[in-house]
Amino acid sequence: MSKASVLSDFVPGLIAGTINSIVCIVSAMALAALIFTGPLAEYLPQGIGILLMSTAIFAVLSALTATYPLIFSAPQDIPIAILALMATTVAAGVGKKVTGEQAYQFMFVAIGLTSLIVGLFFYILGRFKLGELVRYIPFPVVGGFLAGTGWLIVKFSFTMMTDLDLNLPNLLILFEKNIFIQWFPGLVFAIVLLLTTRRFSHYLLTPGILFSSIILFYIIMFSQGFSYKMLEHDGYLLGPFPEGGLFPGLPFKYVYSFRWDLFTVHLPAIGTMMILNAVSVLFNYSGLELIVKKDFDLNKELCLTGYNNMLAGFAGAPAGYMTLSETSMSFNLGARSRLPSIIVAVFCIITLAFGAKVLSVFPKMILGGLLLNLGLEFLMEWLYDTKKRLQKTDYTVIVLILIVIGSIGFLEGIVIGLLLSIVLFVINYSKVEVIKYQLTGKTFSSNVERSNHLKQILDEHGEEINILPLQGFIFFGTANRLLQKVQERLNQQELAELKYLVFDFRQVTGLDSSALNSLNKLQIMAENFRFKVLLCGLKKVMKSQMNIEGLISNDNTFILVFDDLDHGLEWCEEQIINNALPDVSDVAHADERDSFKHKFHQIAEYFETNKIPAGTTIIKQGENPGGITFIESGQITVELKTDTEKIIRLKTLGPGTVIGEVSLYLGTRASASVVANSECNVFFLTQENFNKMNLDSPEKAAELHSYIVELLSDRLADSNATIQALMR
Repeated sequence: MSKASVLSDFVPGLIAGTINSIVCIVSAMALAALIFTGPLAEYLPQGIGILLMSTAIFAVLSALTATYPLIFSAPQDIPIAILALMATTVAAGVGKKVTGEQAYQFMFVAIGLTSLIVGLFFYILGRFKLGELVRYIPFPVVGGFLAGTGWLIVKFSFTMMTDLDLNLPNLLILFEKNIFIQWFPGLVFAIVLLLTTRRFSHYLLTPGILFSSIILFYIIMFSQGFSYKMLEHDGYLLGPFPEGGLFPGLPFKYVYSFRWDLFTVHLPAIGTMMILNAVSVLFNYSGLELIVKKDFDLNKELCLTGYNNMLAGFAGAPAGYMTLSETSMSFNLGARSRLPSIIVAVFCIITLAFGAKVLSVFPKMILGGLLLNLGLEFLMEWLYDTKKRLQKTDYTVIVLILIVIGSIGFLEGIVIGLLLSIVLFVINYSKVEVIKYQLTGKTFSSNVERSNHLKQILDEHGEEINILPLQGFIFFGTANRLLQKVQERLNQQELAELKYLVFDFRQVTGLDSSALNSLNKLQIMAENFRFKVLLCGLKKVMKSQMNIEGLISNDNTFILVFDDLDHGLEWCEEQIINNALPDVSDVAHADERDSFKHKFHQIAEYFETNKIPAGTTIIKQGENPGGITFIESGQITVELKTDTEKIIRLKTLGPGTVIGEVSLYLGTRASASVVANSECNVFFLTQENFNKMNLDSPEKAAELHSYIVELLSDRLADSNATIQALMR
């Protein structure tokens, strides 16, 4: 590996680790102050030690177990907030029921126990593959979450630089001279860094700007007469930090006296915390996927997070998981290794052992400027860059989530975004046409191939069949579309009277109560206008819904159910044929006019006459048919066996039809099997007799060739008509 390559990996990792260490140490002190306050304030150094120890543990576990090198885990604010509420309750009893020392011991054990529970919950979620649920969260919600994260980082940066919250009441105070000088240089630093890194790319760019800014800060402040002590006293530097070591030990020695009664009353709050933590973990990983352009196995990440929390819990550490801000900062600084996590662990361990006095040399405005830069990066990407790529409605969702997060709260912003996305989805999905296309019996028929005369009858009455293949989920937004389409068909006086309305549910994923209500109305229409409704390809769940609703039953003569569209259309065609030719002898006479004897009696000598029992396989898929078979009487079915051993009916053929002609002319093997449905009388023209007829009687052979060409042309014409109907 070249020297430049080593530097390009090492230097950004070193810088990122150092910055993250400072942020984590400062955060540990701030989070500890949330728990160890009031009567517990005297134990704040131990609390800081607990948080530092926790950060070191999570940093080590991140370096050892992270599936992506830059993933950095640390204690989080959601668990700390719940623990702070618990501490407030316990502290209220100090001096009455418990002593300060007992309250501290209780909180130390409770912190670790909470992490064990949270870790187990994370593991269960990952073990049962529930992490993928976040994939169903709309992209604008994730974008709004990241924009909101950016805004919270911006607010935190101002708090770090000025010790004031960034809100309306403090807005005027921020512009007071002594406060303005604390944050404005950090803002300038953040904007310069933002514009520079967006225009140029080099691994030394950010570190160079950072160290130059620190040196410039001290030059300016010393030239203005400030001493180091004055800078520290006036709040320009980090600190002051507690003196000496901060390691609190392990909580095992306090377990025997643990007050379970005080802990169990907080279980509902802990349960809420677990759910919020799970949502936050999944959102963080979804956000990181977009930043690093990499997909993560969310179930695996949940399991790893669970393991890490259970291990950390034994040391009395609060619950933690991947931090999006620190991980993103490492990525933006150009780090690509596990070095930042290792450096954070080293800094925290050193601070535990010797204190954090050395960190006081770091200017607060520069660290705040780095955090401000990260927040501005988030906001630029999700408010400016994304605007060019998203529709207005999706972009509005992002902005709305940001506003709610900034003005009300993080969870409220996510909930509002999810609700708005659901509403937009329903509106947009309602615009999707539930009816794929509209066909008639003239343009689409069953797979039963009939004689020319029967085809003519079906063509004449084809408009009596209206076919509506459906798709998607039929719900209140789309159900009424079915009734409108049927009413439009009934109003078309120029078409033949509607007698058969055929629905194909094969590509329908589900129905809601509104769809069932529409079918009830459809039944009333069918009774009033005297047409049949055929429901084809219903799934078991749909059949069950309709049975409960009373739509399908043996007594219902207007709504009929078929396994698939093919058999439903076959039933309609049989009804039309029987109505046109009510006498069975008429059907037989019609078939006779198209029979082989009637058409080719002059070349009968070349054919073998066979009687085939029902159930016989006449042609086997993959084998050579050996010639052409003419169906004189009976019925056969052409079946295709798929790779999954599923049998699909391709065609059902009756008298006057032919099989095996393609294989004979092309010299190929049969692409499907042919099975006799009933006893059949057939005429079989072998390959040998076919060749002999071509040599001995070319004139007679020409008639057969013409018939085959006409047959194939008819099939092609039918296919073209269907394709044209589907493309409308």
